[in-house]
Amino acid sequence: MHVAWIVGGASAAAAVGLAVVVRTRWLESRTLEKCIGISLAVHASLGVVCALVGGLSPASWGTRDEGRTAMQVVVSVDEESPAVAEGDDVAGEAREAAEAEATVAAAGAARAEHEPPDLVPLLDAGEEPTESQASAAAVPAAERPRDGEQPAAGAARVPAIYADRIGARRAAAAAARGGSQETERAVEAALAWLAAAQAADGRWSAAAHGAGRGRGGQHRAETGARSDHGVTALAVLAFLGAGSTHRDGPYAAVVDRGVEFLVARQRADGSLAGEAEFFAALYCHGMATLAVAECVALTGDTALGPALDRAVRHTLSMQHPATGGWRYAAGDRGDTSQLGWQVMALESAAQAGIGGLEPARARARVFLAGVSSGAAGGLASYRVGERPSVAMTAEALVCRLFLGLPAGHPATAEALGAIGRAPPDRATFNSYTWYYATLASFHAGGPQWDEWNRRLQSALVPLQRRDGGALDGSWDPDPVWGGHGGRVYATALSALTLEVYYRHVPMHERAARMAAAP
Repeated sequence: MHVAWIVGGASAAAAVGLAVVVRTRWLESRTLEKCIGISLAVHASLGVVCALVGGLSPASWGTRDEGRTAMQVVVSVDEESPAVAEGDDVAGEAREAAEAEATVAAAGAARAEHEPPDLVPLLDAGEEPTESQASAAAVPAAERPRDGEQPAAGAARVPAIYADRIGARRAAAAAARGGSQETERAVEAALAWLAAAQAADGRWSAAAHGAGRGRGGQHRAETGARSDHGVTALAVLAFLGAGSTHRDGPYAAVVDRGVEFLVARQRADGSLAGEAEFFAALYCHGMATLAVAECVALTGDTALGPALDRAVRHTLSMQHPATGGWRYAAGDRGDTSQLGWQVMALESAAQAGIGGLEPARARARVFLAGVSSGAAGGLASYRVGERPSVAMTAEALVCRLFLGLPAGHPATAEALGAIGRAPPDRATFNSYTWYYATLASFHAGGPQWDEWNRRLQSALVPLQRRDGGALDGSWDPDPVWGGHGGRVYATALSALTLEVYYRHVPMHERAARMAAAP
């Protein structure tokens, strides 16, 4: 039935009904009861019209996700981040970006599927291993010891990409790559505040620390209040990034309680989202999967293996089979903000020994090509057809580098140029954008990283609360998306930003080392 006929018929019926009511003076008696009846009839009619026009499965239910009326992401930074360019020919630029991605896809696939994660000794020469270090082995799943078994004596290894966060390597990496005593003191203060803020059951309560007080219409201001799994995962990642695992380190007990909270409440379908709201659920799942994957990669803890396997299967089930993106529900076409967390979770799962992920990686490259623009395809938008922004360009570049794009590719330079034109400034604090822009700049390397790092330290470190009170060591939520995530979100994300010097070996260094290998 044509929409115009439906709307026209409903309007005509309403006009006739109104005329009858007025002419017959029907409302002059028992007015209240009759008004209630009219209201019920009108709303029922509107419901029928809406069902006929829009169908019984609107886009807001997650079964369709097309056009400008689709739901907007909760913690993306698309609308508030400054646009960096106007796409004149989105379709043409997407094709160009797809060709650029194709030049590195084959090499990335071969490396991911046929080579195990780089492994390095966990200990520096001369150090004595702890009991858990002696039993740790981040190796492919088929080679892991079964529960109750101990790995062979020289199996104390962690993936090379994580090695610099362990022991004395942390301080050396920070000094070599642009960190300072001030950044390390800021990280330590943040970890101390996070440890004190942990609840007895292992979680960090989002609502208790100001989450769910954000902006947005359609009741989205409250989104984030039930995101305990998301902020708990970010807090756990901050401790992992500084070298503490659930087995070793000064905060081992804190990490252990946090990880136990995450996996103990895993849903039957593998989701680690907990009780998060619809708009925040897949974000929380991605963050929690990333945290559990890093724990397994760093320690080889086989007890966490089944939970990680289920979480990864859930992640794969939520990816759109054609566009390669993730959004809120299975079948959604995807957005770049969501993509970043899922790609990083899968990359860490691969480091933990989970294989078979290259098809998902290939689909993620397809999505990145679709949101790309710019002369070299280095800019990125929140969704296909929209204008690029600094935040999405940075997040897309991080994904591209982890998916195999060379740091010297023209798309990398174009993205870094856009990022460099929006340096950190205390007056425009945006922890989400700064986190991804710092990762992108660090992993790409070069002069842009040096300038970005200088501006980052001068802006982010002074924003930390250091007044000696109950909030000492934390960061106030930023005015962009901090209201949704609260103080734990802002503090954990800021700490992770300042751990960049050792949290991962830079992609450009790793690529150079692999290229030089015989």
